[in-house]
Amino acid sequence: MKFDSYITSATKTAFTVGVNQKLIKYNKFRLKKAAFTLAETLITLTIIGVIAALTIPNLISSYQKHTYVVGLKKAYSQLQNAMKMIPITQGCPAGDFDCVGWNEGLHRDENGTWVSTPVTNIDGQEFDGNISNKLAYLISKQFKINKLCYEGSTDESCEKLLKHFYNNEASAAFITNDGMIFTSSGVDINGFKGPNKWGRDKFAFYIPDQYEENRYGIPQGTVVPRGSKLYADIRGEGLYWRNNNWCTTENVNRNSTHWWNEGVCTGRVLEEDAMNY
Repeated sequence: MKFDSYITSATKTAFTVGVNQKLIKYNKFRLKKAAFTLAETLITLTIIGVIAALTIPNLISSYQKHTYVVGLKKAYSQLQNAMKMIPITQGCPAGDFDCVGWNEGLHRDENGTWVSTPVTNIDGQEFDGNISNKLAYLISKQFKINKLCYEGSTDESCEKLLKHFYNNEASAAFITNDGMIFTSSGVDINGFKGPNKWGRDKFAFYIPDQYEENRYGIPQGTVVPRGSKLYADIRGEGLYWRNNNWCTTENVNRNSTHWWNEGVCTGRVLEEDAMNY
């Protein structure tokens, strides 16, 4: 005879009811323990808020720096391509900037002395020896531009554009359809938008003339980032960004107008492919 034959129906029922009651109590206990109190919820939200406050600004800063680096690389590439195309679009042999008239109007002789020519005529335009206006014109022809302003312009709409660089001194400049502002030796990658700081959204370049080509073997039309090793080879080792402390977080964030100093950040950013300051 099997064991369960001795267990009465009433006993089975009582056992089942008892087990079910214990299961109900156990489940209630588990549900009660699984819930968060209001205090626990508030503490959790506070911790999340503190972490967000500490990390989000850093993430935003890192993202913004990344956009500056991308913008500089884009401007550098566009400027390099523009310089390659200038002789070709002017009907000259590739790389022949003498044919273009790049050195006419203002250049240096074999002793490095600046020599001025009264009038320079390119495409029927006379620049009266103003090299800034002439170079800005030649470079702008390789871009889709919104506006070109010459140094000395009396156009009121040009005043802001002309004084966007270089210690508030007027310099020929043009703004492209995608919002970049170029001069013959600098770029603001996001135009009039902030922060308008050298080493953040404003960067300096140098384009060798006939004198540098003859003396250093650097071809005319080469776009040289200020602060780069190549720039230092031309202008002096003290201007290599690693050999000075100009490109620092403190100097850049103070919004200095000294493009001669913070302009060396151009070389640093392109060399490190990052904005590590």
